[in-house]
Amino acid sequence: MRFRRWRGQERGQDVLAAALYERNSRARERIDRWWAAGGDERDEVWRGAWFLLTAANFRFGNHERPELVVPVLEFLLEDDPTSPYRPRVRLTACLPQTAADPPTGVYMGDPEVPRLVEAALRFPDPALRQRLADLLSVTDQPSLLDALETDFRPRARLGPTYIGAAPPGHETRCGLWLGGEPNAFLKIVCANPNLPRSPAQPGDIDLSLLALLKDRPDLLAAFEQGALAVRLLEYLGTWMPEQVHDRCRHALRDLSAREAVTAVCEQAILGDAEAIAAARDAGYRPDSPAWTPVFLLLTREFAAYREADPNGRVLQLTCSVDGLRIGADVIIDRILAILDTELPDDVAAAVRRSLRDLGPLGDSPVEDFGRWGMRRVILARAIVLEPEAVAAVADAGYLPEDDQELLPLLFLTEQFERFDREDPTGTRLRAVLAEKRYRYEHEHFRIVAERAGRPDPWPPKQPSPPGDRTSTRHATTWPSSFGGDTYGGHF
Repeated sequence: MRFRRWRGQERGQDVLAAALYERNSRARERIDRWWAAGGDERDEVWRGAWFLLTAANFRFGNHERPELVVPVLEFLLEDDPTSPYRPRVRLTACLPQTAADPPTGVYMGDPEVPRLVEAALRFPDPALRQRLADLLSVTDQPSLLDALETDFRPRARLGPTYIGAAPPGHETRCGLWLGGEPNAFLKIVCANPNLPRSPAQPGDIDLSLLALLKDRPDLLAAFEQGALAVRLLEYLGTWMPEQVHDRCRHALRDLSAREAVTAVCEQAILGDAEAIAAARDAGYRPDSPAWTPVFLLLTREFAAYREADPNGRVLQLTCSVDGLRIGADVIIDRILAILDTELPDDVAAAVRRSLRDLGPLGDSPVEDFGRWGMRRVILARAIVLEPEAVAAVADAGYLPEDDQELLPLLFLTEQFERFDREDPTGTRLRAVLAEKRYRYEHEHFRIVAERAGRPDPWPPKQPSPPGDRTSTRHATTWPSSFGGDTYGGHF
């Protein structure tokens, strides 16, 4: 073999192949000499190694050729005191500063760093797999840390339930555990003393879990705070080790950014139990004063609620907010739900008074729109027999906008005096239900009729037309082809 004939780009990989695969001593001497020389000669060897790994389908699943990958990786894991990073091996001496994918176009032997992380988890040779895991557990090389963070993000992002990840009897939506214990990847990340790092982008919220796992609350301030608050609550909604949940709860009670406090308050209004507890413990208040009464009511801070809403205007104040971030249906449902719990008498009376005063004002378009939305929700809940909604509709005289919905509403809310004036024989209601029965449930009318001692107004089912071969197509009477003669043939 004549080395003087090897020129250009292929020289490094050819000599390296001879040294590693054929165990050619002359080739190995030349490789070591080029590596020690540095500069372009070292670069030829470095790129040659990645050409060989690519040719061996490194980390391409079933196509990988481990017998050709192992010698190259072992070469890259040999000691190199010139490396500026730990551990001092050839691999860390030449890796780029970032784990970016190689440029598109003709492949020039650029390193594909993320595949090293995958190899540390799944390479078929256990000894080499462990050596790579040990390297990643201590390295401070920037592109390897980038690769670990890249692999961490989708595992920290809440997805579907990971089967077998949580302890028996629990479920988790994070892919970092196995039977409640750290999986192989998490062991590497937790062992590496150079992780976590401060996020390069505040919106890189998936990395917040790494700060929680490593007990680095000082790094949480570098994340976008509103998104962080929401993510902390999401983590509390799935299984994680108790110490991680404790750190989430502590972080939720130590928020200072306005957007983070607002996010917690909104989630508390929506009914998140952890958000309610955090808001109460930390004394958080919504950004808009108009939201404060409903927030205090739904977090059951009744002493503060009495001060904030002495006149029972909780819903009216909420309607005055221009551009509600939480829908009227959510607000009304939460109000109806809390009225179904034990409340102080004066608080319950104030809330019921507010429910019954949602008629239009005429001088405030913003509030009128909010009141209109809430009335529609109360009417919708009344026709499914929500007791507090039924009582509010009957007491306040709320009416639907569609005249055809009036009679069903009057019947279901047991406003029989007016119902009998409008439809003394019940025939009009039966006609409405026959036409629009899809809007209602027969069971609701049956319950009200039995309670009031009235006939069930639900119209009887119409008998099906008598079957014949002209009115109903049967299996034997379907057309024998699609599109006439165009697509001749049978089914």
